[in-house]
Amino acid sequence: MHRTRFTLRLTLLGAALLALAALAGPAAAQRAVTVNVGAALTLTGTNQAYGLSSRRGIDMAAKEINAGAVPGVRINVKTVDDLGTPQGAAAAYGIFFRDGVSAIMGPTLSSVALTVDHFAQGARIPVLGISNTQPGITEIGTFIFRPALTENVLLPDLVKTVATSSLAPKTAVLIQGADEFAVTSAPIFAGAFEANQIALAKTIVVPPGTTDFTAIAAEVKAADPDVVAITALPAEGVPLLKALRAAGVRKKVLGSNAFNTQEIIKGAGAAANGLIVATPWTVADTSERNVEWVKAFKKEYKRTPDQFAATAYAYTYVVAQAAKGGGAASQAAMQTKLAAITGQNGVPTLLGKFRFDANRNGITPVRVQQVLGGKFTLFEAE
Repeated sequence: MHRTRFTLRLTLLGAALLALAALAGPAAAQRAVTVNVGAALTLTGTNQAYGLSSRRGIDMAAKEINAGAVPGVRINVKTVDDLGTPQGAAAAYGIFFRDGVSAIMGPTLSSVALTVDHFAQGARIPVLGISNTQPGITEIGTFIFRPALTENVLLPDLVKTVATSSLAPKTAVLIQGADEFAVTSAPIFAGAFEANQIALAKTIVVPPGTTDFTAIAAEVKAADPDVVAITALPAEGVPLLKALRAAGVRKKVLGSNAFNTQEIIKGAGAAANGLIVATPWTVADTSERNVEWVKAFKKEYKRTPDQFAATAYAYTYVVAQAAKGGGAASQAAMQTKLAAITGQNGVPTLLGKFRFDANRNGITPVRVQQVLGGKFTLFEAE
């Protein structure tokens, strides 16, 4: 009698434990992996437009992810102003190293990344160059990833699109800004012109410290090319556009990736009309997902997003998807998981399907957009 009662109790206890295990199992499986991210972004100075846009995109994505957009993942972001300098970025990296972050996003400028990413490689902390387009970034080492499309991808696509359009330009003038970004991008433009049988009439190099661009604009006007190409950051890009239009140059202007921001339109005003750029994202994309995202962004920030906000948003999701597989979000684990996002293992993003190539450079579709009526629109040659 007592033995039967004892056996029954054991049976009931075992059933209860199994039921508890069944309930706890899914909860344990869904226990969030926390990814601590350090974002080194240019938030002050002449290039702050890029860093501020990136910050908005990262923050918006992190808010959504932490609300359950990527089940099983939480993401904590600490943002530090990299000041747009190697010294500022090195100080930001120092903070992140001390905090033991899982990964770093940034710094904003390629020229800065080429200096400070060596420190992260030495510390074996993954870095995602979300706005670095110059050559030489991922060559630093296997912990350095560059989700941003490079100028080697964007500029040839831009020139080919324009060359095969009804514009059919035969000649071009290239204006090379004084900064390091311009120095590395100009030869890519020149190579793309040659590949598409567009004669480069001349290359004009902007002297460092130039504030009056009237003479450069006059030189372009005299050359009378079919198109003008500019590779420069906003401090030179905006006054160059204004000077060209003031000189009577009405031809289309092909811009490097630095021109993919609303701040160029805001700064140059009507002079930005006719600017054509290649980009991984455009506000003119009318897909349902993009339209809804732009609407949400405007509601959150009371402004129109640009490429730098959209790509930072998308790349934050790439970080979250990398961590989604479970386990620790250690630096070594994140490096392995990021490197696995390649080939058929791409992840869906706002930009389209995203993956890294064998050299850890990002691959997504390329769009070409132009400024008409003070807004970015999809490029359609007249």
